[in-house]
Amino acid sequence: MGPPTPRPGRPNNPRSTWQKYLLWLMLAVLLVNVFFAIKFQGHLQDLLHPHASPVGLALKQSSQNRDRLIASGHTTHSSSNLQNHIIESTSQAQSSQHYAFNRELAEDSLKKYGRDAIFQPLRAYIEKPLNDTVPGTVDTGNLDEKKPKIQVGRPAKWWVPLPLREGSPDDLRMFEYGSRLKSCNDMPAKLPVDRGLGKHASKNVNNRMTFSSGQLDIWQEAKDGCPVNADPFLPWVHDMFPDATGSVIHFVAQNKRRCNSGKVHIDDILALQPQVTILQPVSVKRIDETTAKSLAPELWSPTNGVSNSTRYRLAPHEEADSDAMFTRFICRFRAMDYATTPPFLVNVGETLSTYPFNYEFVNYRKEIGDLSMLTPKGKDNPMFWLSQLKFDCPVPDNGDLRSMIASGEGVLSDGTPSVYVDVIPIRTAPRYGKRMSYFTPDMAGDSLDVNGDKLEFGDLMTNNIVPTGDVTKHIQHEMHAPRLMKNGFDPQLFWGDRHVLPRIEASGRWENFPICRHPGVGYESSDEPNNKAVEPTGEAKRDNAVPKKHKLTACLWASASFATRGNAEAISNTADRLKEWIEFHLLVGFDHIYVYDNTGAHTDETSLEHTLFPRFFESEVTRIDWPSRVCNNNIPAHENTGERSSQYAAESSCRARYGPYTEWMASFDTDEYLIPMGTFNSMAEVVDDAANAGIEILTFRSTRASPIYSFMEPSHDHPNCGTESEPNCLRVKDGALFVEAYNCDFEQLPKPTWADRAKKQLFRPEYVQTHYVHYSTVTQGLLETKEEATKAKKQWSPRFEESRRADRTTDEMNQAVMLHSKTTVPEYTADWKNLCKYGAASSHGSKCRVGFPWPQNKVGLEEETSEGYGYNCFTNENLSNVWIPKLRDAMGKRESRVASLPALESAKIKVKEKDPFCGECKWKGQPFDCNERVAYLQSKGGISEAEAKDSIRKDCIRK
Repeated sequence: MGPPTPRPGRPNNPRSTWQKYLLWLMLAVLLVNVFFAIKFQGHLQDLLHPHASPVGLALKQSSQNRDRLIASGHTTHSSSNLQNHIIESTSQAQSSQHYAFNRELAEDSLKKYGRDAIFQPLRAYIEKPLNDTVPGTVDTGNLDEKKPKIQVGRPAKWWVPLPLREGSPDDLRMFEYGSRLKSCNDMPAKLPVDRGLGKHASKNVNNRMTFSSGQLDIWQEAKDGCPVNADPFLPWVHDMFPDATGSVIHFVAQNKRRCNSGKVHIDDILALQPQVTILQPVSVKRIDETTAKSLAPELWSPTNGVSNSTRYRLAPHEEADSDAMFTRFICRFRAMDYATTPPFLVNVGETLSTYPFNYEFVNYRKEIGDLSMLTPKGKDNPMFWLSQLKFDCPVPDNGDLRSMIASGEGVLSDGTPSVYVDVIPIRTAPRYGKRMSYFTPDMAGDSLDVNGDKLEFGDLMTNNIVPTGDVTKHIQHEMHAPRLMKNGFDPQLFWGDRHVLPRIEASGRWENFPICRHPGVGYESSDEPNNKAVEPTGEAKRDNAVPKKHKLTACLWASASFATRGNAEAISNTADRLKEWIEFHLLVGFDHIYVYDNTGAHTDETSLEHTLFPRFFESEVTRIDWPSRVCNNNIPAHENTGERSSQYAAESSCRARYGPYTEWMASFDTDEYLIPMGTFNSMAEVVDDAANAGIEILTFRSTRASPIYSFMEPSHDHPNCGTESEPNCLRVKDGALFVEAYNCDFEQLPKPTWADRAKKQLFRPEYVQTHYVHYSTVTQGLLETKEEATKAKKQWSPRFEESRRADRTTDEMNQAVMLHSKTTVPEYTADWKNLCKYGAASSHGSKCRVGFPWPQNKVGLEEETSEGYGYNCFTNENLSNVWIPKLRDAMGKRESRVASLPALESAKIKVKEKDPFCGECKWKGQPFDCNERVAYLQSKGGISEAEAKDSIRKDCIRK
């Protein structure tokens, strides 16, 4: 229909015709506006009532399908394909440019809709292996050669440039872990690290079962335990938490490739190469959707073609975004929008991960010759600095997001989180040897300095590649770009200039890591002991005037019962040891002890909770539930030596969580005691003296002590120990102090240099970035770049050695010494009457394990006891005369205090902030809802309502 035709016989009025055209135009605009208003009203209705809209119904149907698949044990990605497509197509509606959080609205939503409508379960999306190598071209070297750097093999040949990942969401398999990790109350204990107690499919000692052989089911492992073997680009996360400012999420992971190194495991080791790859940074550039489609039209895209998500391209340093030069993961943040009805998950931003330090640079500076972060042979475990993976996800600066994370307000009253982060790996081939290091010139100079080619990896970038098309190489010359090295890894050769990353929905990933509360110092401030801030001393006082909460703390990984390496000994005396060990170290000047309780890996009948509380104050001890199993408990000499992963992750977590709040930190076992010597009256005085001398690391040599004969009694409880009437073994008497019974060292002070092999250390967390049991593997000195050294007018070498000024072995006579009181089990003393006789011959595997102290600690005054046993060890007189009497007194006072507590308080389980309590009871003056507590106990323990209420009556302290 057009404008009306002028009537015949009347002249045209130009002005009238123009007005009529304008009228029709205005009418058309009005009709268009009405049409879009109707569409917008429908769209708004979808947002407010998503389950009533086609999109909402699809999401609901997808959720129901997923639940059915989970229940039937066939959890694959197909259950969430529709949801992924919908999230992509509605990303505009699901994004929040200015996120607002209201705690009152959030709690109202929780009460109205329930936890299940709000909580987002942790999921893993499994992507197929990267198509980066030519099949059948890997050489695994000499697997019978145990030396890690000899006959290491040769990597499989690489396709260059790296092929695009053209998979779709339909190609992913999804596994959900909401049945184990149900809220922030379960963090970090319920992260899917392994299958859990009693559910493991293979042993961690003398294990010969593999995934590659089919003996172990990789998909069943992903469903019941951990998805990392199914998709080794996923970090093996053991802990994650926000920093105090809410601006960063810290992740603590382990390198799962190090769990096995045996010959039979070689195919599994090769499959797990990406666990090392994710330790190596990559560089990317953000691009828009149009550019992405132009560069890589082959990649999957939503069928409706709608997308406003950020896209990424692998790019060399000189082209990469400034915050994307050394990254490895895309971090997608999502949060609950409680202003909608019902609340809805919205995107609140994407960031790129950062490393606390460059692992590849660390590896580069460890040795003067060639050194590779991994080898095809897989005997790489001696490189301790590659055991732990730490990375951060920066939190987007979006409205209330950071402040709610910092305050912990986003964690609702029942532990339900409001914010989640997805971790999406950027997948590339691993880099081998120093010549493939990927640096910028400020780090190690314009050219990499590599001496020798012992690993024979020097030609990998020329002779180990198979071009798939036109190959572009860097043009390297004197006038290179500021970010461009003259040698090293060539990103344009390996990645090309059109490698666009797939959309998140088509990428393997971790989804819905819950963002919970910042751990703080591990306890609430109170009027209990040790609650004053500590002024830094020494160089720390000059460099950082911010007071620390503590001067000296210790991290302890312990279990109520456990088996030693190789399952050689079953130990069950941890409770007694722990009480004494903590008391002693509080006595000698430690401010706080962090106990990572590994009991849950061995039994579900007890924990260290009752051992620790209420005996110790919260300001003295913090317990972290840590039930993950060590993945390999073989002895170090075993052909398949591997990682005590749980222990190493606990140490890494402790430093990451609590290191910022202490001047000095240590990781010890309950059989290791630090004793002040000389004129020092406490370990606090020792570290103050060290700090004033510019020392960053105090090293304690370790030799194994033996139990003193006078503190032992006959034992027959082992098959090798005779009978009740004729026992031929010895055991430490009940009630004897461990530190007193084992005060008998075969080595006289000062200890020999060979005792460095099992050394332990006190260190400054600000200087030591990573610690690995016996070693400070990554320090600030190691991380100093060539440019930084030049500016400071210091010498710089590609190989770094810690200075003797920074790392000092203690003066054991005048400063401090360590007593290693490792338990001597009775069967080790089976032939003691013969082996301990004066003049008896001994060997490494056959020697006297019972201590007979030299009189007055002087060799030669006398040679043997009245019974004919040879003197063989030395006591620490400072320990005997000063510290043991003080320890007995302190333990006596502690026992008196515990005995004076009301019966209900003595019997109660220590209450954590996260645990709801019943309304008629209070903890720190705060009442808790009884119904919530009952529901919590029922869901956690599978008990009846009556049993839950009975438990409450026993646990609560009535006010």
